[in-house]
Amino acid sequence: MARKGWLTWWLSLGIFVVLSAPAFTETTEGKKRSNPLDPFQWAVVDSLRYPKRTTPQELLEAAIRAASVEALDPTTKFLEQFDEALAKEPDKEAALAHLGESFQTAELSRLERFLKQTAQPEQADAVAFLIDGMLNAAQKRRTDTSRLKQAAVDLGSDNVFARQQAATTLMEGGTYALPMLVGILMETVSADDETPLSKTDFRTRKLAETIIEQLGERGVRALTSWLGSDDIQRFPGIIHALSILVDSGCLPAGKKTNPNAAANLDLASVLFAPACIPEFGETTRVAALQLLVKLEQQGHTDFGGRPFTQDLACQMLTTKLDQLLTPAGIPVPDSLTEGEASITSPRPTVEQYLWVTQTSRPEIRYLPPVACRSLRAGHIARDLSGLGCVHPRTVRLVLLAQSEALLVFQNDHFSALNTLPTEAITETLSGPDGFSTELAAEVLDGALDRSMPLAAAVAAKAIREVNVSKPATISTIRPPLVRALAAPSTLVQFEASQTLATVSPHLPFTGSSRLFNRLLYFASSRGTDQVLITYPNHDTAELLKSSVAQFGFEASIASSGRLCVQGVRQSPDVCLVILSARLPDLGAPEVVQLLQQESLGEQVPVLVILDPLDDDNACRRRTRLVLSLADFENALLTDRLESQFFPSIHQPGTADEFISPPRFPETLTRIAGPQAMDQSWRQTQANHRLQRARLAIDTLTQLSTLGWDVRGALAIAQNGLRHAETFEPSMRLLANMPSPNAQQALFDLAWAPDLGKNVREMAVGALGESIRSHGILLTNSTLRIINDMYNISSRGGDSSIDHSLVALFRLPRQSAAADAQETN
Repeated sequence: MARKGWLTWWLSLGIFVVLSAPAFTETTEGKKRSNPLDPFQWAVVDSLRYPKRTTPQELLEAAIRAASVEALDPTTKFLEQFDEALAKEPDKEAALAHLGESFQTAELSRLERFLKQTAQPEQADAVAFLIDGMLNAAQKRRTDTSRLKQAAVDLGSDNVFARQQAATTLMEGGTYALPMLVGILMETVSADDETPLSKTDFRTRKLAETIIEQLGERGVRALTSWLGSDDIQRFPGIIHALSILVDSGCLPAGKKTNPNAAANLDLASVLFAPACIPEFGETTRVAALQLLVKLEQQGHTDFGGRPFTQDLACQMLTTKLDQLLTPAGIPVPDSLTEGEASITSPRPTVEQYLWVTQTSRPEIRYLPPVACRSLRAGHIARDLSGLGCVHPRTVRLVLLAQSEALLVFQNDHFSALNTLPTEAITETLSGPDGFSTELAAEVLDGALDRSMPLAAAVAAKAIREVNVSKPATISTIRPPLVRALAAPSTLVQFEASQTLATVSPHLPFTGSSRLFNRLLYFASSRGTDQVLITYPNHDTAELLKSSVAQFGFEASIASSGRLCVQGVRQSPDVCLVILSARLPDLGAPEVVQLLQQESLGEQVPVLVILDPLDDDNACRRRTRLVLSLADFENALLTDRLESQFFPSIHQPGTADEFISPPRFPETLTRIAGPQAMDQSWRQTQANHRLQRARLAIDTLTQLSTLGWDVRGALAIAQNGLRHAETFEPSMRLLANMPSPNAQQALFDLAWAPDLGKNVREMAVGALGESIRSHGILLTNSTLRIINDMYNISSRGGDSSIDHSLVALFRLPRQSAAADAQETN
């Protein structure tokens, strides 16, 4: 039977074929044929057939009831009829919204689970799309702004039925109806204490207050986020709505009963600024102060027996911000949210209300825990700035919160930091007296203490962007920068190394060797995704190497735990370590612990391969290994069976035969996150590593001109000649290096055949710079080649190679006067 494709219209997806009659008919004809019905099931099914059901709601209800007794064939039959009835609906969006409001989520979930277990996969997926469409349409209808505004108008109607329907609509809208309810509270206010409200206004106000009371804790969180917006005209109504919720006992649990109180914004903290800042107006200040007094009387806040003043507000807000900007201030995830299209695994998030300017209302968003903390800390920091709190501790905390907010909502922190204008960075880190590098260094030190890498990176770059020349200032800002070189963050280490090399390039100073090692580390990148396989058996290691290569990784092999740790310390390209559970020197837990050192930057994920001899649940060695790895977040125990890296066939030769994909992508996702198998994300990170390598090589070149011994970077510079991103910086570094090997590398490059003209000119120029700076350091064999070129007019038909190279070693011609003087 022909269909109209309701899912294609609603979801803009090509799912029409999925819900067509042949797809549902296949359920009874395919391999998942349902069992015969028992008498009880037949009784339920017969009761659903009469009277005849024709509307989509009736047919979907019948399908749900048939699924509740596990009757597959009748369920699919009712779904076919439901599809036909829905296709005839003139307004499918309204029909889906009505269906979403008519059924409970639990009923729809049971139907979805039953079909996933018994029906064909494409049929179950189609019903899942249908349910999502119904719920989304219902939610869209409940939160429609125009519908809620009309309900707010009807709430003041003289018709009791219209008022009842309006109240129901506003209650269904939940926190999305708050702007309308707050508007009613502000409109139905007496002009003075002697003039009472009219009967209609009084009734409307009472209805609005009753609806607000039903919002509970969610209403408190939504109104609290609203106070963080610029909509100050409606602050009196917001505070009055909060007072209603306080009177109804809807505040979240306090410090004594809520273990996560430090990560939440308590109501008193967001009322200090409205109660003290004159710009908010007299009505707002009076309402906020009255609510603060009420909160203290009910025990929700404590002024310590002191009168409420602006200084007290600064002290209490500073204490709250200090709590937020700690690891304890990061909220615990309470939900899972799907990531990008290429990333299928859900991510832990926190439900947070945000003020959305486009819709002029607080709406729910799901944010990463650190981003949620930053949002709440930004609210407190803004209030502290508005209150004019200038205590040094307060200023540092405010700048910490502002610095983190610059990057925390960006997907690519490295690119975002590079594109930030200098003015934006210095303005963010400006205190009451403007920007100073000493204050930025204090912020950097505080960010390291509080494990806030994004704020530390911003502070380090701010110090670099401002020219510092005073010795006293340099001695003040150098210790935090040296400390940042060992921070557990690649971004912080790189920014600190660049800044330290810029503001303190002259030797000697404490931390210079650490700076040189970090620059060598970043400069050694080749822009590839490397896997370090540590296995004592070479044949097994080669097998693992070829296995991971099919997933786009470049593997290298180490035979011991110590070599593994050294390999990770020397290469920023190592993004995964595959570690044998049996090593000749160190135990696997010891290696994992060494790889967790903060000085190595971000933790590298480690897959510990269980030895086949230990792959037994009763094996004590396996039990000890599982227990010893349980405390490491970056380590996962797995196997090296063929199904780990290659597709496997299950139930071969039967009707249920199927091929399962390799388990390695899933295993890697569990330990390294869903982005580890996202090719675009990995390519972006590889490009960032190459950019850091180019900048690090340039920094080494600059330091070499100031007396630094950079001969230890010879191998890195030679490797950099193989990549376009690092080619020119590597040539400049080799030219500045007083080493025969460096000069030989430049000569070999200039002498290489089939080299482009521009590249050869750059190589010859770099070799000439090396000779002018350090003299001729080439070996005798190379000098013989040069002598042969001098005596032979051409080589291989390309005399330009000989002429340009020979010109570097030709002695300067003496003038005629000098010749005459020498003759005399």
